[in-house]
Amino acid sequence: MILSVLTLQPTAGRIEDLITFYREAGVLEASGALSTQVMVAEDNPTTLVVTALWPDDSAYTVWQNSPVHLEFGRSMASFFDSGDSTRSHRFHIVHHTDRES
Repeated sequence: MILSVLTLQPTAGRIEDLITFYREAGVLEASGALSTQVMVAEDNPTTLVVTALWPDDSAYTVWQNSPVHLEFGRSMASFFDSGDSTRSHRFHIVHHTDRES
């Protein structure tokens, strides 16, 4: 499995707008990931972290190359001052456990 982690630092005062965009545009739902989250850092409320769990590299690559993903990226550009405002990392999960609720 793959975990993608996207760290976003929108322009000052735009974090709520970005969260609203994620919700209203259905970004997470459109991704096709197994599980997705949008989180606000407790120690820095101007930082947004988006995680997604993918079954494999192929599923992640399909999303990255999809026209829908590219359009979301273009639509979100106005939330950021520069390309340095976003960082993306991909992790191969080597050990995992789940607890049932």
